[in-house]
Parts: sequence; C-alpha cells; structure tokens
Amino acid sequence: MNAELARQSAAQAKADAVVRSVAEAPEGLLLQISVTDPETGQRLATGFVTYSVDAPVLRLVAS
Repeated sequence: MNAELARQSAAQAKADAVVRSVAEAPEGLLLQISVTDPETGQRLATGFVTYSVDAPVLRLVAS
C-alpha cells in the first residue's frame, strides 16, 4: 500500500467514525453532514443529524 492510499484509508476510517458518532434516527428536521478530504476534495462520508429550530448556533469542530 503506497503512502497516499494509506492516508486515504485512514481518512476514510476516521470519516466513517465521525459520521457514526453523530448519526441519529430521523425524527424532525434533518441536517446533512459531510466529511471531505481537504487535500483531494473527495467526500469521504455523509450522514444526517436532527436539530431543532431553537437550537444554538452550530460550530465546526475539527480534530
């Protein structure tokens, strides 16, 4: 496995974990979230989270 493939595999695994950690059953309003590889622009994972209109402002947290 070359370095780029290893990096993409690790990024895909992390993206899947992030989406799994926030994914919820669809009840009410849904917000689509995506994890994108900043180097390639490739979408690695997509999921949905529920939210309410009176919810506080969302902020991006990257780790």
